[in-house]
Amino acid sequence: MQPPVGAGGVDVPISAPDAFDVPVFLRHSSPLTPAPRPSPPQVASALKPWPKSPGIPADGAYLVSTTWRALLDATTTVGRDITPWIAATPRLARREIMARRYPLSAYLVRSGGEVVPSVVYSHGTESSTRTAFGYHVGMTMAEWACRMMGLGPTTHAESAVPQGAAPGWADTRSLPDLFGTHPTAAELWLVEAKGGRRLGLRARVKGAQQLDVGSLVPAPHTKVLCGTSLERRLFMMIDVEGAPAANSPGGSSTDDTDDADDADEQALEQDDEALLELARSRVLTYLALTSLPRERLRVTAVGRPEEGPVTQRRGGLRLLESDGATAALRRTIGPESGDEAIRQRHGLDMLAARLPGTDLMLGMSRRLYGACRALADSERRVAARVREERPGYAVELPRRLWTTDGEAEPMSRPVASDRAYEDRILEVQEYVRAVRREERDEQLRSVRAGFREGSSAYWQHLIDRAPRLTRPGEEGFLEAATADTYLAVDAEALDLDAEA
Repeated sequence: MQPPVGAGGVDVPISAPDAFDVPVFLRHSSPLTPAPRPSPPQVASALKPWPKSPGIPADGAYLVSTTWRALLDATTTVGRDITPWIAATPRLARREIMARRYPLSAYLVRSGGEVVPSVVYSHGTESSTRTAFGYHVGMTMAEWACRMMGLGPTTHAESAVPQGAAPGWADTRSLPDLFGTHPTAAELWLVEAKGGRRLGLRARVKGAQQLDVGSLVPAPHTKVLCGTSLERRLFMMIDVEGAPAANSPGGSSTDDTDDADDADEQALEQDDEALLELARSRVLTYLALTSLPRERLRVTAVGRPEEGPVTQRRGGLRLLESDGATAALRRTIGPESGDEAIRQRHGLDMLAARLPGTDLMLGMSRRLYGACRALADSERRVAARVREERPGYAVELPRRLWTTDGEAEPMSRPVASDRAYEDRILEVQEYVRAVRREERDEQLRSVRAGFREGSSAYWQHLIDRAPRLTRPGEEGFLEAATADTYLAVDAEALDLDAEA
């Protein structure tokens, strides 16, 4: 772990059980020109602490202290939006979360304060497996890094069209991976993610070209190229177009964490687009929760961020074992208490459940649950409309399609070449985007209404049951939360002392 530093605007190392360090090399250029890959001695000598202030830091070789929980939270939310296809079969959301979560444990292990590729990844897997994992870890780390810089939820470029983009966006094959809107600057970010065993300059130059969208996005925007390399240890190379801002956070910056929290909350309360993107990023968790028997759902108490100092956080994620507000709240809550008792003490009552077959407990606030419920209902209508208006697309759906009324309908699956299959999938996705564009105003209204309804409702009204209280921290789980999301992971299942 990096040596301790003072509190003058930079983060001290995280002393959590699942903590580790990530060297991050950040550089600005205009036009965007990726910096050469750092040498092993340069990776080993990266020691500059990452600033607390949200935003893109000044150029430098940073050593960022983070946790497995932060990576798990990022990996469960990043990627293509599959909601229309699973909204009617929510149990598939649990499988998708498993598919996103377990590759990290399969091929990465912690060695001291570093994360390194396992010997199985380095010597035992096929090249195609390493390529697929490179994409996965690249996307995960890009999401993690952008959260570090204050970006809100990202959207996969194949799932939607950024605000202000030209119509040609949907017809372009080579696009950046992700986009999002920064809450403090209200500016669009385009993000390209690259990852690999030994990520070199050539792949990152290609990534810079993918970010060069020209007239497709005429509005001002920020281009961020995130490269993740696994050789010897996990580290990142981040290239940003433009010159560092005059107020770029550095080692002597002030702590603007509270300002960032205020900007996030203001965006959720006033910006329907920001709320929709948050709901979309967490709808897998919502669907997973709704797929479980109601008696498995629990409520857990989380202190409000403003109730106490945040001593250990990264990218907005609070580690609850060191969160004073949560500890104080839980001391006042009895074992038979429910969400009403938590609310009376001005706490956050998070609905949570352990997902079968995983080491994860996931959850969310009432207001986010209401927003996600409205979004899922809207997405079911989108899928139903696509099926009705383009019945030929249904041949690519699962063999047994679960309709909105819960009835199963047999479906045929014709044989198609890989190329024909990919072309059809792209065609289906484009039609889904077109339907979403037509439904967007109604979707924004319904998600906002669901958000407001959840804010004032009790869990008994939202899930037809009063969930019992749970204390995952007492059961060996490492917990983390934001104002609206909750994640806990079984510390024993993390296998934190595994050898490389």
